[in-house]
Amino acid sequence: MKFGCIVLATTLAGGSAARRLRNTRRLREDTFIFDTVADGTAQATTANTSDKVGTSCSTDDRRVKFMDDDDQDYMDITTTKWHSGGYRMDCVDKGSHTGWQCWATCSPFPNPDFMEWNFLTFEAKVSGMFDSICKPTISLKKRWPSYSSNVLALEGEYVDGGSLSDTVWTRVVIPIASLSTAEWPNVNGVKDIYFRNCGTAYSVNPHYQIRGLLLTDDPPTISAGEVTTEPTPQPTGHPTTANPTKSPSSPPTVSPTEPYWPIWNEAGDSNTLEDPSYTCFEQKERLGITVEDNVFQDYFTIRPDPWVSGGIKFGCQRKDANWVCDRSCFPFDGSTPDWSEKLYLTFLAKVEGASPGCTPSMTVTGGGWPRLSSNKIFLEDSYVDAGSLVTSEFRRVAIPLDDMRTNEWNLNNLYALYFHTCGFNEEGSAYPLLTYHVSDLAVTNNAIDVISMPPTTSPTPYVTDDTLLATHRFIHTNWYPIFAPNREPAENSWLVAENDAWPIVDSSAPSHSVTVFIPFDENVIFSAAADSTIYDKIIVEGSLTIRPVDANVRIAAGTIIVEKGGTLNILTEENSEHTVTVEINGALDDQADPEEMMVGILALEGSLTISGNEVHTKMAPLSQTATAGSNVLVINEAAEFAVGGELTLPDTQEGLNVGHWNFPACCSYTDQTETCTIAAIDGNQITCEQTLMYDHAISSNAAYISRSVVIRTSEASTDRGHILHTGAGKFEVRNARVEHLGRTSTDLIDSTVMAPDGDLNFPPGQAKMIVSHQGSNQIARYAVHAHHSLVEAYFSGNAVLPVGRDGLVAHNSRVHILDNIVVGANGTGIFLEDGTETGPVLNNYIIGRGGGSRGGDDGRFSSQSGTDMAHGGFGIWCRGKLALVQGNHAEGHFGVSPFAFFVHPNFISDKVIPDVQGTPAELAGKKLKDIEPTHTNGLQLQSYGGFVNNSAVATFQVGIDLSYFSVGADDEVGSIIQDAFIKNLALNGRGISTTHSRLFTLNDVTIQGTVAANTITGIWCNNCNGCTLQTPNTTLVIENVASNRGGNC
Repeated sequence: MKFGCIVLATTLAGGSAARRLRNTRRLREDTFIFDTVADGTAQATTANTSDKVGTSCSTDDRRVKFMDDDDQDYMDITTTKWHSGGYRMDCVDKGSHTGWQCWATCSPFPNPDFMEWNFLTFEAKVSGMFDSICKPTISLKKRWPSYSSNVLALEGEYVDGGSLSDTVWTRVVIPIASLSTAEWPNVNGVKDIYFRNCGTAYSVNPHYQIRGLLLTDDPPTISAGEVTTEPTPQPTGHPTTANPTKSPSSPPTVSPTEPYWPIWNEAGDSNTLEDPSYTCFEQKERLGITVEDNVFQDYFTIRPDPWVSGGIKFGCQRKDANWVCDRSCFPFDGSTPDWSEKLYLTFLAKVEGASPGCTPSMTVTGGGWPRLSSNKIFLEDSYVDAGSLVTSEFRRVAIPLDDMRTNEWNLNNLYALYFHTCGFNEEGSAYPLLTYHVSDLAVTNNAIDVISMPPTTSPTPYVTDDTLLATHRFIHTNWYPIFAPNREPAENSWLVAENDAWPIVDSSAPSHSVTVFIPFDENVIFSAAADSTIYDKIIVEGSLTIRPVDANVRIAAGTIIVEKGGTLNILTEENSEHTVTVEINGALDDQADPEEMMVGILALEGSLTISGNEVHTKMAPLSQTATAGSNVLVINEAAEFAVGGELTLPDTQEGLNVGHWNFPACCSYTDQTETCTIAAIDGNQITCEQTLMYDHAISSNAAYISRSVVIRTSEASTDRGHILHTGAGKFEVRNARVEHLGRTSTDLIDSTVMAPDGDLNFPPGQAKMIVSHQGSNQIARYAVHAHHSLVEAYFSGNAVLPVGRDGLVAHNSRVHILDNIVVGANGTGIFLEDGTETGPVLNNYIIGRGGGSRGGDDGRFSSQSGTDMAHGGFGIWCRGKLALVQGNHAEGHFGVSPFAFFVHPNFISDKVIPDVQGTPAELAGKKLKDIEPTHTNGLQLQSYGGFVNNSAVATFQVGIDLSYFSVGADDEVGSIIQDAFIKNLALNGRGISTTHSRLFTLNDVTIQGTVAANTITGIWCNNCNGCTLQTPNTTLVIENVASNRGGNC
């Protein structure tokens, strides 16, 4: 009979608790997850047409079949020693249509909340060889984050009669509450139901038949029985493991004394036993080796680059003064492994990037010194389940160690195990990078079976389409255009550096017609003084150093790309008078580069170092007002400025009506920032080449903006350039002048929308991108930008001059932003974008020039999902509270505020703090939402960083803008603003403004107005949900303002 006709009653143990739970809500109707074969495929959710209708709803088509039966349809699930199987409850078509609505889903609807019902029930048969460990079990998996429920054995109180049978359909009733965990208490967003295997220790794993899978509040009555651990008969007609294939060589006839030695089985095996901060991975930092701490099975990921392989080190890594090992990897006792009498190496793996000519492979090394290497084993054919590793699932690898032994080495005294790169093909081009995911790594003396016949639904092993059709490659977090000689326009030249020398270039070559490629084994120094070529691209896979030898150096290019493993150094020698100028001169190509990544300097997991000579005096206060019509500046004391150098003088005019709704259009405003080119220096008196157009007040600071290294957008360039680093490598920009870079504007962000063409099959990491919307204002094309960098970066001593939107940007990166001068950033001078940034912001001088939208962040926050921030005109803008902001000074005119914190948790709570060197250990790798609860009264500015000794003497709407600071109910301190001096030159505005915040401690804070009859408010409080702002124990001075407090204060 069909399951719909059931008796609605229950005597299930534990049912009372579940009934109490449902009393808090209205009962829901019974909902089938799987009832008929039709439920085995995705159905349309709207009248719209989706090509994914009919997609299988199994978690694995090879192990789960939907059977049409005259009595009642059922799921037939064959597990293996490595794989479970079950039913998928997910949207299968989402993202290719506007609005992100779901067009096709598996039953009953996408990612149901199981707690809306009290019970999960079904009928089942199961066969297998069961014991006290191997039992039929069930679990759930959440869509995101990827949590797993409790794993429940299908026996005892959950099963009618206490146990399942292999011949009779038996009722199972499970309280949903039994599946919940502390991590996943509400069992919401369910993605999969799994009927589970017993693991690799069992050659026969459960075979399930499941029907009538139902969510209900009123399950049928069952009678719990005794739990039995007696095995049921081995099934017939349902083999779970194919016949093993012959090993490549016959197994040795050694009598094992211990059958199994785990090498790497869990995340804790990644580090030395004595010191968990020391890694057991070989080339971890260079290759960015990661570990996934997974509820089902931990695994590690290695992505060798074209030159370096990676793997796991063995044995003692360091000895103390007494020659005793104090850092040990496998076998974690200080000894060195000896596999001379071991039989097999085995592990689970999946691989991305395999291609013709590039097969995943591995070796081991050791044998003392010099180190010896084993035979290389290619991970295919009879070594691997189904003959090959794939991207979609983990497969078993079993290697007889006899196949690795050589005539010179019997595998004693092991040093390391390596998973290999494929390097370069015969044409000198790098193969697509292999990515290995590896788990359950062990040596054993037990024979290991692998499945010899590939399943009929095995994925296509590799590429089916011409790779020239691919337009982009994926690097770290974004897609970037692909470059190669055969992709260049016919009239262009692709010149390759040889013998560590810059290639010879035809001086008559048209602009943007030459690309220079520096291969990985070349180390080139460019020091040409008179190179008039405007290069289209310079691509660095090896090493390029641009520096002067005996003359100033200038080079111009549309785009300079530093590939993974490559190094670009732009530098001058200390005490040398010679300079380097790099000009970006290019035009965007929306056809080849729809996201407009190019035009600029891009380090795509490469190493980028820009380093000029140190500047000892970066700013100097005027000891008397510099007057219009004069060309003399008098500073407090002699400074180390140079004749020919340049000073920026900030706008110091007073009384601007910045509070007017139509400012600046209302008020004949002129920016009075100007530049002095130094003609002469006499002690503390500086003579400028030109007379000044405006007055500049006493005590205002002249900023020295000349540097020996200049990176700028050429006046002849069609589009502005930008500097970006992402991923691994190195990123340091020190003592450079960065001029007219950054093209993202303060208009609404309008980024290109594109996605891979799913009908084409390319090597992993490559795609043909289909553009559904061409953006007009791409996000993240800033002047100097650490974009998800996986290194500790430095921006130090630079002069960053007028930029489109944002000057120095740390985006989900740890960057030390120190002693810089930023002039005229329309959005914000220094931008900490995601709230995950932990690097310090110290001793910077920001000069505003009145640019920006002049609007606050709330205006675009929700509509742009938190991506369009800091556009109003700021000096330093922070999305979070983790960085130390100290000793910074602002002058000039800011559209909104010299200092701002906007810490609303929406859109960033799942952001992960980068685990890079220097990040506090208690923060590294944690989500923002997981940090806040660890602080009794909430995370505050001083918890890890702080806002200390910052000052502003400028025109602005708000001196310090503080939004969405939450505190605990018992907190009496809140975030601390320490040693701040805020002086407003405008007619109106606010010293400090708070929004949705009720508590701050203001220690040694001074707020001042300047002009007489101003309408400035010292502290203004916007809505904090009915509360009044508290400032306990405050040492606060408010002078020469119209009112001390306003708003909800």
